Amino acid sequence: MPFIDTRPNLVVRPPLFAAGLLCLAQTAAQAQSASAPESTLPAVRVRAAVEKETATGPVPGYSAQRSATATRTDTPLAELPQSISVITAEQVKDQNAQTMQEVLRYTAGVRSEMYGLDNRGDWFSLRGGSEGSTLLDGMRVPLSGWYGVVRNEPYAFERIEVLRGPASVVAGQNGPGGVVNLVSKWPQAEAQRELTVQFGNNRHKQIAADLSGPLNADGTLLYRLVALDKNSGTQVEHADDKRTLLAPSLTWKPGPSTTLTVYAEYQKDESGNTNAFLGYEGTLLPAPHGPISPSLFIGEPAWDRYGGERKRLGYEFEQVLSPAWTLRHHLRHDCIDGGMRTMYAAWWDGFVDSSGAPDANGTYLNRIWYATDNHARITNADLLLEGKLNWGRARHTLLLGVDHMKNSDDQASWDDGGATPLDVYNPVYGSFADPTIGTSPTNFSRTRQRNTGLLLQDQIKFDERFVLVAGLRRDRARSEGAPTESATSKNLGLVYLAGGGWSPYASYSESFEPVAGTGADNQPFKPKRGKQVEAGLKWSPDGRRVNATAAVYRLVEKNRLATDPANVNFSVQRGEVTVEGLELELSASLRQWDLVGNYTYTDAQVTSTTADDVRYLGAQLNSIPKHAAALWAVHRFVAWPGLRAGLGLRYVGKTWDGLDSVSVPAYTLVDALVAYEAEAWRFALNIGNLANKTYLATCLERGDCWFGSQRKAVASVAYRW
Repeated sequence: MPFIDTRPNLVVRPPLFAAGLLCLAQTAAQAQSASAPESTLPAVRVRAAVEKETATGPVPGYSAQRSATATRTDTPLAELPQSISVITAEQVKDQNAQTMQEVLRYTAGVRSEMYGLDNRGDWFSLRGGSEGSTLLDGMRVPLSGWYGVVRNEPYAFERIEVLRGPASVVAGQNGPGGVVNLVSKWPQAEAQRELTVQFGNNRHKQIAADLSGPLNADGTLLYRLVALDKNSGTQVEHADDKRTLLAPSLTWKPGPSTTLTVYAEYQKDESGNTNAFLGYEGTLLPAPHGPISPSLFIGEPAWDRYGGERKRLGYEFEQVLSPAWTLRHHLRHDCIDGGMRTMYAAWWDGFVDSSGAPDANGTYLNRIWYATDNHARITNADLLLEGKLNWGRARHTLLLGVDHMKNSDDQASWDDGGATPLDVYNPVYGSFADPTIGTSPTNFSRTRQRNTGLLLQDQIKFDERFVLVAGLRRDRARSEGAPTESATSKNLGLVYLAGGGWSPYASYSESFEPVAGTGADNQPFKPKRGKQVEAGLKWSPDGRRVNATAAVYRLVEKNRLATDPANVNFSVQRGEVTVEGLELELSASLRQWDLVGNYTYTDAQVTSTTADDVRYLGAQLNSIPKHAAALWAVHRFVAWPGLRAGLGLRYVGKTWDGLDSVSVPAYTLVDALVAYEAEAWRFALNIGNLANKTYLATCLERGDCWFGSQRKAVASVAYRW
């Protein structure tokens, strides 16, 4: 069925393979049922696994059945009138995803790795809008520092969930594209212990442990310890990547109605910078001396560094007050300290000679040095009261909540001058003395922010057929030196639970995000708002771990900043972006197959702006492909028990610079897995970008391009007891 644009004379017809993705799940499931012997995986085991699953616990295979991200309550995915993906720990392990960008590669509606090799943050975009917000166990994780400082480690999470579209009712202040919720690994009642060692190309070495189980005979005390140590190179010379993670947690259950989990985390990241900010010549366009190598390191090895330390402490408390009412309280405090010392190419100068003078036939690029320091202290807390009530033929899940975030963030930067030119074809380092970072930064920003939100939500189930979800939230954001911002956000959705696991739905949702700064008139900017309408169809048949979703949507982002036509050094809020799209997604864990697949169509355009920015009207947003697709499938061999092999295909269509004037070619990448399990042992080999294809992730209007990841091969040995 074609997706029809609201503008006249425009009908978008996705490729035939995309239109058939939703029915692939049903075909595969039926084929498995008909061909595979029952002894391969008895049906009773599948039902037992489904019954034990919770919205925050482990998931067998790739296909989760429940989530709490969209409603803050434990809800079946089929009853959520929104598009949501659950990336399980099993999928992360099979794909050996070691960054958040790698985790999100096979998820519909997500533009991950949009800045290629850039390791300064967990950058991703949802539904073509602004960069997506991140939640940790349902509470927001604000970006600390201009570049994030400490990135999230996928090994620490039980599942990673992607909620697409405006989500301010449950998540507070965030962009219109959606949120990514990281669900932590918590203590388990059943003992499980795992030790994994990895070796790979680019001198990759890593050891990780995940230990959990009861501490006493009656199971009232449970523990978990997640630890990781990585010492690795990257495809960029001199840009090593080191990480230490230690995350202990303890759960106390003094009775059947009370649960308290306390946790801590220490993470230290140390790396070199992988980004170079190279111009079009030598990357997208030919250069006199040929293409520049993706392994080029642009800075000075002795001076360059990026990373920091994060210390985290928190608890989660749950008290069942009665059969109908449950009280939950969460509190988390983060201390983050880090910084960056780096250089980037002055691409606007073009090629130069060894003295820095323009030379069209030169092999040198001028360099600019840049440094930042960051100190952040972030406290999050919430209090949620959930009630399950029956009124007539309707069953209500009522949620009342209040949450608060306090953010104290000091950011300093220095950018006082240029460095010596570098021969990018035959780099020789050490010609530039390390810059001196003084006590007076070039720029200094101090943020003191307090955000409070009140939430009211009702999930109403009528006659076991209809589910209505309605939510209302009031936010109050206070920043030091700025007026208080307040906003009301709403969502409303309806699901029809048809037979055979089919669930058509429709929804409306809103987002709210404060915008810092003032215009030329010294008046503060209004919050950025997002509004979305979405309709879709889900399929999740009983007795099978299969989820398939088809969704169409229209998302409008208002109060976007645009250039002030009367004063180009300032901005005004006249911008509007409209995103219309189609998403097809499938996840399944069958007797002999685990697979995920998706197709995404995204038409993301500026639909309103100022006269000075009129050249952007109608152009596709930069770095957002109109077409993208991915398929990952892992097969279990019946003839060789324990042997599994997988193959993944990732297609990213052509992207533009935001003006439809410079384009980056589409690319297709292949990933592979071979794994063998024998009793307590697991052996695996993962290869990303199997063909070692050199490609560009994006090129920006300002004139620079970003390389994508080349081949990464990692061998893993795990022992479980």
